[in-house]
Amino acid sequence: MISFVQLYGFAYGGPFGHFFHKLMDTIFKGKKGNSTVAKKVLLEQLTSSPWNNFLFMSYYGLVVEGRPWKLVKQKVGKDYPTIQLTAWKFWPIVGWVNYQYVPLQFRVLFSSFVASCWSIFLNLKARSPAIKNA
Repeated sequence: MISFVQLYGFAYGGPFGHFFHKLMDTIFKGKKGNSTVAKKVLLEQLTSSPWNNFLFMSYYGLVVEGRPWKLVKQKVGKDYPTIQLTAWKFWPIVGWVNYQYVPLQFRVLFSSFVASCWSIFLNLKARSPAIKNA
């Protein structure tokens, strides 16, 4: 049986990653080198990273935990800044490796593998306190 978290990855994470990496390749078509990789990482961290973390936290609270929007909004407001700052310490390194060394056709696979580890952190942070003690 597929879990709600797996459904999130299948329905959103994979397709988003696919189209995002294709878009990045289109924007920076034919450009290589450290400067281009740095621009890709910066663009990714300023656009998709904040959105993806917000969306995951909201999805987790609303769908996985079945919490009302008011409680989810409070939880996101409380924990989102810490999660995003942690993401900005972790994901730029992953992005650099991905854009510098991984061919386009394997970037989603690579980032999905790393994201499975990141999702452990997100799951622990996204859980509501009542769930942690259960």
